[in-house]
Amino acid sequence: MHNPTRRAFLRGTSALATASLAACTVTRNGTTITLALNVAEVVDYGSAILSFASTAIGISFVSAAMGTTNVTLADAVIAGLKSGLTAFQTAAGSSASVSYSTASVKAAFDSILSDVEKVNTLIIATITGTAANLSSIVVTQAKTAAGAAATLIDLLKAIMDMSGPRLDSVSPLNEKTAIGQIAVFAAQSA
Repeated sequence: MHNPTRRAFLRGTSALATASLAACTVTRNGTTITLALNVAEVVDYGSAILSFASTAIGISFVSAAMGTTNVTLADAVIAGLKSGLTAFQTAAGSSASVSYSTASVKAAFDSILSDVEKVNTLIIATITGTAANLSSIVVTQAKTAAGAAATLIDLLKAIMDMSGPRLDSVSPLNEKTAIGQIAVFAAQSA
């Protein structure tokens, strides 16, 4: 009987993640690699993460745990993410997909990735770390939404590295479920 190794498991989950990534296709021409990004998917993921971040810092236990300096930094990151999404949509125009090798698309997408990494560091880490000893429906919803946002961040990062797994964790959520959980969180916390 075959004994699955960690590497085999990661290869399998990488294949599943890659298969679920309708957000891009990879083409190779010699040493040049071009990623064709699905504009709607990137915007959907980014917008859901933006909604999560904007809602989360408005929750008292999150903002208290973050502190004034980090809330100010998070506000700047949220503004940057919003600008990055707008720049990405502008660079993509009305296209359904756009080549990542275009400089303006690359810059806008890299800006989105940078900002979602900061959301992960500032807000998601605060919720998952602080909320460990707290219990309430708001905390539970915030933790669920943080997990959903982390899934979308992992998917955005995985778009850029189709050669191997870049996911920080293996999540049972698919992208549509994650977006839905964040929408519920934002609606209930408003």
